[in-house]
Amino acid sequence: MVKKARTFSKGEFIGGIVAALAVGFFIGSMAMGLRHAGQPQAQQAAAQAPVAQAPAAQSPAADGHDHAEELARIGELEVALASRPGDQQAWIELGNLYFDTHQAKNSIRAYEKAIALGSVSANVWTDLGIMHREAGEPKLAVETFDAALKLDPVHQNALYNKGVVLLHDLGDRVGALDAWERLVAANPQARNPEGMSMRGIVDGLKKS
Repeated sequence: MVKKARTFSKGEFIGGIVAALAVGFFIGSMAMGLRHAGQPQAQQAAAQAPVAQAPAAQSPAADGHDHAEELARIGELEVALASRPGDQQAWIELGNLYFDTHQAKNSIRAYEKAIALGSVSANVWTDLGIMHREAGEPKLAVETFDAALKLDPVHQNALYNKGVVLLHDLGDRVGALDAWERLVAANPQARNPEGMSMRGIVDGLKKS
């Protein structure tokens, strides 16, 4: 039975199972405790894999959680940014909130506004890449993860997410292996929630 890939939370890896049809094992999201400072945790959202197609559209409550507080803050920020559109941090916060409420297109818009105002961190680029994947734009997702990796070549979340998109959305095993080998080099102890080491997963891909 094929299990679906999961998307990734902002700043950390959601515990989940990613389908690995071609290699006969499961790749779980790594529990490395990565989180962007000061950013709220995103909720899980299912995505289709391994074919490259847009995931089903989600409403803000599609994850079964009440996002009333986040939605209220979104309204406040949209009003505030109408009068002060040069506030980069407010655009980033808005992008984060749209991320957390599963509004990929709006999140992309907000992050791109922030980027247009000046340099941003590798974390922001990574979150933007995740939203491109959620929006069914895997090639843009990879390009955006690469932008994050230009700033931080060992950004573990960017490396992991890039590998997943390459393997499951774009069918690029070589590229996925390269990303995950760089991840393992940065963190040799990386493991998925089921306790499988990423080194073992990389070795399995090489042998398949």
